[in-house]
Amino acid sequence: MPDFVPYQMNRWENPALALQAIFGRPEFDVSEGRPEHLQGPHNPREFAQKLYSLESLQPPTTRIPVLNHPEPYSLQWFLDIENQRHSKHGRWIPKLLEFGKHANEKLLGVGHGLGTDWVQYAQNGAAVVVCTPAATQLELVRRNFELRDLPGQFIQAEPMCLPLEASSIDVVCISSLHHGIDNPEKVIEEVHRVLKPGGKVLAVTPAFYDVDYWVRTLFFWNRWFQPNRGKNPLRCRRRHSAWQLKQMFSRFNDIKVRKRQLRRPELPPVWKWIPLPILARMMGRVLVLKAFKPVKPIQG
Repeated sequence: MPDFVPYQMNRWENPALALQAIFGRPEFDVSEGRPEHLQGPHNPREFAQKLYSLESLQPPTTRIPVLNHPEPYSLQWFLDIENQRHSKHGRWIPKLLEFGKHANEKLLGVGHGLGTDWVQYAQNGAAVVVCTPAATQLELVRRNFELRDLPGQFIQAEPMCLPLEASSIDVVCISSLHHGIDNPEKVIEEVHRVLKPGGKVLAVTPAFYDVDYWVRTLFFWNRWFQPNRGKNPLRCRRRHSAWQLKQMFSRFNDIKVRKRQLRRPELPPVWKWIPLPILARMMGRVLVLKAFKPVKPIQG
């Protein structure tokens, strides 16, 4: 398969901003100290390794071995990301995002990433529409679909102003509410507008009360010994509690919020004896919301 370089050379002048375009805004600004895991790289293969780690939910310090590793942006590269993302620590993703339950429905994908979750819906018979303002992200998501011979509609637009008709979508899958969005409430309004009555929204967003929050709170001395704990591209500036998320989606019905995504190495030794699934529900890194647009308008 021929090499695929999805970025023009001038985009490598600030690769940290390219990562933000695909995976959202980090907890700190790029100009503030330029943290090591956002500096560089200055060649396409290393940049692809960073994309691989983020999309496959690997720790930011994980380095993907070059030997016997698939060519970046090849079909096998995307498949390896999928296998790592949806296995072990990410086994909750296929179930809670309901990959196999939306055949013959029109699904809108909004948010960050390389489209690893969205292609699962297409493989299970959904008509997928992807909308993102980032051209670099849209190009990679399109390639992810095309390499699998999966149909899809790819639209470059702001999520606050979706170029879609009202009540035209059956399901919306939001991969993150923080993805370069200053006003997520407007995104939720647009999601409500484009959903059909009775339509479903599935949203995944960073949790405020995650493992780093509880470690900093209960083991406060770690603020001096581990001042950089939690500072990685996956821990973003805007995070929500379950209560806040329910308030943001208050126009919807049957709202359910679950917490997931935790690795045992992220835990302090005193907690490692507790079963990981229990801890993930208490201090996981992401919240997963499921809600429905009312069949009849709510009388205000």
